Amino acid sequence: MSRVFLTGATGMIGSNIAEQLVEQGDTVRALVRVGSDTAPLEAFGVDVVRGDITDAAAVLRAAEGCEYVIHSAAVLGGPTQIAGEHEAVNVVGTGHVLDAAARVGATRVVQLSTTTFFDAQAAPLTEHSPLDPAPSDDPYTQTKLRAYLDAMRRVDDGQDICIVISGGAYGTSPLPERSMVVPSYNARIVGALRGEIREYVGFPIPWVYAGDVARASVLATRKGVAGERYLAFGPPTAVGGVPFFCNAACEVAGSPNRVAEVAVAELEDPDVAARFGPSLVALARKRFPTPFFVNEQTVERLGYQPLSLHAGLGRTIPWLRDHDLL
Repeated sequence: MSRVFLTGATGMIGSNIAEQLVEQGDTVRALVRVGSDTAPLEAFGVDVVRGDITDAAAVLRAAEGCEYVIHSAAVLGGPTQIAGEHEAVNVVGTGHVLDAAARVGATRVVQLSTTTFFDAQAAPLTEHSPLDPAPSDDPYTQTKLRAYLDAMRRVDDGQDICIVISGGAYGTSPLPERSMVVPSYNARIVGALRGEIREYVGFPIPWVYAGDVARASVLATRKGVAGERYLAFGPPTAVGGVPFFCNAACEVAGSPNRVAEVAVAELEDPDVAARFGPSLVALARKRFPTPFFVNEQTVERLGYQPLSLHAGLGRTIPWLRDHDLL
């Protein structure tokens, strides 16, 4: 089989990618920051290289000899965003990964991305949707957009890069505690079931089991096409706001708790807006079509078959309990 260089291996999606690659017989080399818990990864055979994605030499050293690259490392969009951190990882770090892939002659790079800078208001989101002409100016959206544009410029120059866009990922992970790090949707499940989340902003999120995003990423290494995007979402019925998601979790768990949706008008209050952060507030103020997405190309090209929301939650909630996270 093949040798794969993986970034973000301690994250929820990245750890699932690592596990699935090893299960199919690939050798996985993961670049992991000093101090990170890598014992679960090493236990199932991941070759861990200590280093930081912001260090070009460390990235190149980890990528040597690898045929495929999956880049899932990122600073995510949470309530508090520091522009410099997003720039260093999402833009500069991504550039280092793409540079290293080119230097070592990797056959393909699979780069994970987000929906937030595509135009999903005029028509349902697809693999061919245009860029949003007025994307949110929060650091997460802006840096992920720049990383995407950089990748597409490199594709035009002949590098083989395809993009996997994750929905709102939740689910099981080889690193349970890491799956709860902000802005974790697993943590939202726990908060709702404990009655700690009573209300939340609402906008359409295509919910997806983390193992399904990982599967799409792994499939894209062999089945993807340079320059194409793949929407790694759950089925169309798994679209709704955080209240919808939390309430589905409560239903699956048999809990009477429910989460109400914050009205858009309330977000004009700076104190209310600060509770959710700039990325979520910007999305909550937008209006989206129904259906929210159509991902026929992803299904056909990759043979992608995601779990339903209730099936995914049915796996996740017992797992959270088994690991004393709930």
